[in-house]
Amino acid sequence: MASHDFERVQSDILVIGGGGAGLAAAIRAGEMGARVTIVSKSRVGYGNNTFISKGAIAAALGRPDPLDNPEVHMRDALTSGRFINDRRVLERITQGIGSQIGFLEKWGVRFKQVDGRPVISQIPGHSFPRNMLSLTRIGSEYTLPLRDYARRKGVRLVENMFVTRLFASEGRFAGAAGLTEQGKFVALHARCCVLATGGFAQVYLRTNNAAGITGDGHALAFDLGLPLKDVEFVQFYPTALGNLGTRMLLYEGFVSRAGAELRNSAGEDIVVKHGLKDKAALTRDRLSRAVMKEILDGLDVQGGVILDLSKGDEREIESLRHLLPADLPNDRKECIVAPTTHYCMGGIMADENGETNISGLFAAGEASAGPHGANRLGGNALAEIFVMGSIAGSNAASLATRSGSTGSLERELKAERKRLEAKASAGGISVRELRRRLKNLMWYQAGIIRRLKGLEEALGEIEEIKSTIDRLRIETKRELIKGLELGNMVAVGEMVCRAALMRTESRGAHYRSDFPEEDNSKWLKNIVIRKARSGMHLEAVPVASENNPS
Repeated sequence: MASHDFERVQSDILVIGGGGAGLAAAIRAGEMGARVTIVSKSRVGYGNNTFISKGAIAAALGRPDPLDNPEVHMRDALTSGRFINDRRVLERITQGIGSQIGFLEKWGVRFKQVDGRPVISQIPGHSFPRNMLSLTRIGSEYTLPLRDYARRKGVRLVENMFVTRLFASEGRFAGAAGLTEQGKFVALHARCCVLATGGFAQVYLRTNNAAGITGDGHALAFDLGLPLKDVEFVQFYPTALGNLGTRMLLYEGFVSRAGAELRNSAGEDIVVKHGLKDKAALTRDRLSRAVMKEILDGLDVQGGVILDLSKGDEREIESLRHLLPADLPNDRKECIVAPTTHYCMGGIMADENGETNISGLFAAGEASAGPHGANRLGGNALAEIFVMGSIAGSNAASLATRSGSTGSLERELKAERKRLEAKASAGGISVRELRRRLKNLMWYQAGIIRRLKGLEEALGEIEEIKSTIDRLRIETKRELIKGLELGNMVAVGEMVCRAALMRTESRGAHYRSDFPEEDNSKWLKNIVIRKARSGMHLEAVPVASENNPS
């Protein structure tokens, strides 16, 4: 990275992240007349979780049941989130998703219809059918039309660039630094910024998330001094295919609806064994724990459990066959499945306007915390990213028109470039080796089933990894980016472990085997993490009184 390899990108609004939240923010800001740049470490619209999602978006529009409305939707989400949700943010989402559907259609999104009416499905946890489906039931039906619309409206797309640092001055966003895959250092100047970098599920060994979902925004925000909360709440999906759990197999259809069985190596029906026959009890978190317990107890089959399709309703199974692997023979009635990391409820603290505590810096989507509390309902992720992405982009554009120049960043940019140049090394430990170690550690010690000893051991190993991360083998520009990405993963992994250790109860997706019960007398609280001289400072903050489940 030679000293002359220095570029500048000037914008009114910088959006970091090329998924649904980032695209919605960029489009709304652009429609308000702002000059907008999206920076993404992959192709905008492609390398994100929106692109690979199942395309369901929850919207309580009073159809097909006129008794459904945003208040009922909010109550369902509060119940699922075990009453520690940010009610103000949640209300913006449930109230705003109706009008947002119209914006999405204007931007080119097509929803599945029959006889001119939208197809609306029921997902467990929702009181009414309220989940609209994209035309082909995949997330690219959202991101690719939005990408095209954004480009037509003049949004600049900067792809394959890794943001290495954010800058603030006197409590106000001041800019960022980026690094291309070719090693070019770039100064990113803007009056306002929207962080829409997604979650951090790639910190875990098994995940169905896109490859780049490594907690970059979480780590950037923490390094800048922004508080984060709820990072201990990580949602796992109980049935996924492959050694790394990259493909979800919808248990809601196969097990809950069609009656297929999940069996361990002893032939036991796991649903019956763990008392989950009642469909209301067959939630993602409970079934994930049941399956993981069988695996940890040595009752696994090649690292998973058997999904036995021969036990279900043949017509229902056949109607779902398109969800099975294409290479699975029609006469084969079994698959091996195991849980996978699916979604992260915790993140950067931002209010109902998308604003953080640094002026001009906004956060939206899975990078931010709040609306889902301890557990997320299916379909609420897409509702959140489009509503809050639009709100953040609109408010960023409004603020940018009232903001002056952010001033010079020359000293900070030179220091950042020097930091990156110093990381080049021909010896040391490979990034891949440390990354694999971290992912294994998080999966087994800070994953679905947690306990005191395991979390303490995980923190000890994370400290060891931190002590070696400055001795990575960095010989190419790609290795440098992977090394920086690993640093972000380690930081987020430590946050998860510390918060999970502090929360001495089980709530939603967070399960402590040594504290298996929910404790409302002590833990109707959010755990907030802040940067401190000693590393990380954790504080348990009571939720708003109106969230009280009683």
